[in-house]
Amino acid sequence: MPGIGHRSRRVWLLLVLAGLGLSAATAAPIPGNADHGQVLFETCRGCHAIDGYRNAYPNYPVPRVAGQQPDYIVDALKAYRAGKRNHPTMQAQAASLSDQDMADIAAYLAGHGHTQ
Repeated sequence: MPGIGHRSRRVWLLLVLAGLGLSAATAAPIPGNADHGQVLFETCRGCHAIDGYRNAYPNYPVPRVAGQQPDYIVDALKAYRAGKRNHPTMQAQAASLSDQDMADIAAYLAGHGHTQ
């Protein structure tokens, strides 16, 4: 970097490395607690764990989420929370969840090929 002294270069390098470390830390998935996820999933069970369930209005099938990849579950819940996925009930549910709650639900669902 022309015109910058040796000390300034070191400070700049430290800031860049610190920024890279922070971005790497935030990109790491949060480990989920499946036991806590099972408790949280109880509010989801009525729609997402009943075979053949269809919503009354508007009429659409409700997906079963058991056995789904954890990253998919977390990404979907975050998208509902951010308003990027449009479904009022799911947006309301996701708005009440922390990132840790989402990871916990995802960990629970990943370990279950089906829910009962």
